[in-house]
Amino acid sequence: MKKLIIVFGLLFLLSIPAIKSLLPPGGYTSHDLTHHIVRQIDMDKLLREGRFPPRWSGDLNQGYGYPLFLFNYSTPAFVGEVFHKLGLDFVESVKGVLLLSLLISVIGMYLFLDSLFPKNKIASFLGAIFYLYAPVRFLNVYVSADIGSALAQGLLPYVFWAIVKVGEKKKWAVLVGSLFLALLITSHNITTLMFTPVILIFSMVLIYMSKEKLALFKNLALIAILGFGLAAFFWIPAVYEIKYINYNQTLGTFWINQFPSLWQTIHSAWGYGLSHPEQNNQGGISFQIGLAHIFVIFALTGTMFIFRKKKELLAWGIFVIGIFFISVFLQLRISTPVWAHLPLLYLVQFPSRFMAISVFVACIAAALLVKYLPFKKIVFVLLLALVLYANRNHLNVNQKFAPGMAYYLAIKDTTTSANEHSPKWAYIPQSLSPGKLIFLKGSGNIKILENKSAKVAAEINVQSDSTLRFNQFYFPGWVLKDNGKPIQFSYTGGGDSHGLPVFTLTKGSHTFEADFTDTLDRKVADTISLMSLGVLGYLLIQILIDLRSKNA
Repeated sequence: MKKLIIVFGLLFLLSIPAIKSLLPPGGYTSHDLTHHIVRQIDMDKLLREGRFPPRWSGDLNQGYGYPLFLFNYSTPAFVGEVFHKLGLDFVESVKGVLLLSLLISVIGMYLFLDSLFPKNKIASFLGAIFYLYAPVRFLNVYVSADIGSALAQGLLPYVFWAIVKVGEKKKWAVLVGSLFLALLITSHNITTLMFTPVILIFSMVLIYMSKEKLALFKNLALIAILGFGLAAFFWIPAVYEIKYINYNQTLGTFWINQFPSLWQTIHSAWGYGLSHPEQNNQGGISFQIGLAHIFVIFALTGTMFIFRKKKELLAWGIFVIGIFFISVFLQLRISTPVWAHLPLLYLVQFPSRFMAISVFVACIAAALLVKYLPFKKIVFVLLLALVLYANRNHLNVNQKFAPGMAYYLAIKDTTTSANEHSPKWAYIPQSLSPGKLIFLKGSGNIKILENKSAKVAAEINVQSDSTLRFNQFYFPGWVLKDNGKPIQFSYTGGGDSHGLPVFTLTKGSHTFEADFTDTLDRKVADTISLMSLGVLGYLLIQILIDLRSKNA
């Protein structure tokens, strides 16, 4: 334990240059930081309103409502809420998640590699630093501020660590692996989509090298079932209800113009602009995998040839090199037929996102080199110096941006780049909603009794038969009632509807209620998550009983 604390301390010291730009107060210019701050504000509001899991935002989309957390990952905002409850403002809470993503990633990668290659601590240490000091990691944090991708890449090594520990017959590994897989899914579904084949192939290699193949397979299958089960509350509704939104129409072919050239994956200037690979990166983001990371891949290829009789080196070397070149292939325009025909791949949007896979396996390559090459300490020092030097210019924000909290509180857009989660029938408004309820025809008085994201109640006195509009875009789950009875309404009739429920009330007093309820698919998904949580609780109890028996 003492040695582990020393190792973690050294990893933290080497992490300081990577996180230092997040330490000064205030925000910074980036692609998405403002979006995530607004989402953090909204998450705080939804949780204070008692919505769990949160799905519908009543304030966003100019106050007309948006299914924000139905389709957008929620775990980063949950973690940010912990920071907020500890006293940080919303800006610092989001930055806290970004900082945490860097720190946990280097610890997680060390634990993973130390389990995969036991008794080779300097090899594991080097691989961990390679994982932290990679262009894509700093791009996620300092350029795009993609909090979901950043946190997911911080959690990934723990999933692989648990998989290895399952092979060592550690009972707790199934529980830990399931939890981290669920956190991965709910942190960034796109990263999960990309890495699922990698996780499967890695597991197959482990099973191939194991002496108890069937037992390992069963436990790994249990991790997958429980992990996806825990996260079912998020991914099942997102998959089933995508048919109701504009995602495929707005972003279905976005990937077509996002392929970098092969040279750009090797070297491209570090910029803070958007992704414009066909403009030869004029001020845009960098598409480089990392010179140090590419170097260790080719060095590993030569090492495998020299030590080709080493079964472990050959197995993991083939895995690393194969996955690396597949990930590079998917970043290049030559892979267009694959992108066009492979289901769900279009959801990745940016081919350059596969850099994350290239970097992940390159970290394993770095560890393998230190493990198998002679003069280990020299190799370690040289590669450590190389990766630190190669990333020396990637550790800073572009410009500070601190407009004050009022600026963020006033933002009411969708917080998505193309409003892609708007219902297909919705007319995107340009101005703020005039209120949750308005008269379109007729007149009367409206007194709002309750005004929450997923529930609105009001007393309405109608002077004559009138037509009213509920200013929240209709989405499956919205139920409107008048004096406790369901209201018939229309939201696709054109005119003044724009995708908003329009209904009529007769002369007199009315008690109006609108509730965003859970549809059948959401109820089923929530039930699956609760059942999976129950199984996890049972496993935890069994582990604690075993520990107590051993200590008795």
